[in-house]
Amino acid sequence: MTDHTPKAFNFGDEEAPPVPGPGAREPSGPKAFDLGDEPAAPAPAATTPRALAFDDLPDSVPPSPALAKAAPRALFDSEDHAAVRDALAAARAGYPALFAHSEQRLAALFRRILPVKLSLVTDWAETPLMEQAALLQPVTEMVRSFAQLAVPTLIEAVLDSTRAPAGMLGKLFGRATSPARHKADLVAARSALQQLMQDSEAATHRLDASARELTLHWVALAVVADLAGRAQDATLLDVLQQRRTLIQQAVRQAELSVMQMGQVRQQAAELIGQVSSILTVTLPAMEMAQSQKG
Repeated sequence: MTDHTPKAFNFGDEEAPPVPGPGAREPSGPKAFDLGDEPAAPAPAATTPRALAFDDLPDSVPPSPALAKAAPRALFDSEDHAAVRDALAAARAGYPALFAHSEQRLAALFRRILPVKLSLVTDWAETPLMEQAALLQPVTEMVRSFAQLAVPTLIEAVLDSTRAPAGMLGKLFGRATSPARHKADLVAARSALQQLMQDSEAATHRLDASARELTLHWVALAVVADLAGRAQDATLLDVLQQRRTLIQQAVRQAELSVMQMGQVRQQAAELIGQVSSILTVTLPAMEMAQSQKG
């Protein structure tokens, strides 16, 4: 038997891989940062780590829920803030009827004025106050125009002209004026009253809305003043009280103007009825009676 010296790590008939020549290319295989220019060799059955290939990356990566929750939120962006929550609770307890249908509006006002500062209080409700002042002027003009129409005086003059003259001289000279002469004045008065009814309705609606908005501002300021009652800033407390009084007076003025316009509208409606009755019943009857007398 021939003795052969064993080789280290001899695995049988395996052939050693040929040594590449100077101009030969290395065998193809997956390379780092393979961008797909060359076809990769088929992967073996066993899973092997892949190089950093960018061909099959998704177009966009959904944000992580943890990062989404970390987005900054604006201060007082909801009624969940402690100061706004306390103010809403106080408004619910102190003004339940108003709170029932104005909760969201009150919450928005509380977010604007909290945390309370002197600069915010001195300018509080300035815009609705100026708007109401502008609305009061046409209301005053309509009340003045209604008085200047003097429709009751005109109606009285027409009715006097329809009555039979009294006394010997009255029977001798007859009526001073004919009722028909007042017809044009009555038509003009009725048209003016109807226009006044339309204008006053629109003005009353706008003034009533302004009063409601001022009331919300007053309630918000009253709640804040109560919550800030223990503050050490005497100037802030004084300005809070002064601003509350100013807004309350403006609300009262708006309510009085609405009430006044309601009375004017009621009188105008009654006068329109009287004028229409004279034009459609009284004057035609007088003309018919005079025509029969010949």
